[in-house]
Amino acid sequence: MNRGSYSTEQMIALHGFFAEGAAVGEALLADLSGCATEVEVVEVRCGLLDEFGDRGLRAGDDLVAAVLGRVEGGLPGSLCLALEPEDALVWARSGTPADPLDAFLDLGRGLLEGVATALTEALRTATALQEARLQEDSEPCLLAGTHAPADTLVASARLRIAVRDETLGAAVHLLVEPKYFGRLLASLSAPIH
Repeated sequence: MNRGSYSTEQMIALHGFFAEGAAVGEALLADLSGCATEVEVVEVRCGLLDEFGDRGLRAGDDLVAAVLGRVEGGLPGSLCLALEPEDALVWARSGTPADPLDAFLDLGRGLLEGVATALTEALRTATALQEARLQEDSEPCLLAGTHAPADTLVASARLRIAVRDETLGAAVHLLVEPKYFGRLLASLSAPIH
């Protein structure tokens, strides 16, 4: 498999995977915020970590508010949800009257747990989000801060989050070693070339 290019079938399978994670996340977000939240996957890209700065799918060009955590179990890696700081604040204030930073961390963790649940279902083995934490930096710096090797694959989805009367943009990034990415594609029934 060429690590830099993916077939249409593989990208469709990844889009379906992220959409499933978003659907699971929607239910968790409704419980956390007390209001209906719709999460739509708009676009999916995949590439190498060392090319992310030039080719990556990003929520913003400058600093972003992010929730970043490790994925443990069936597919070790990292998950990151990033929003423009203004969108993150709007999202955090859309639900309960909790502290905005705590609310954003809880909501971001809820959405990422939806993606981890989709991984568990796809791989048929337990996968869990661990040590999710709030960070603010540029997306390339956030992902580089995971200390993943340069050949790590980054599968990214651009999201549209609709909550109350607001529509917010976000990006979720899954960082995976190449050997595990092949397993994920195979479990999604995407042909590996």
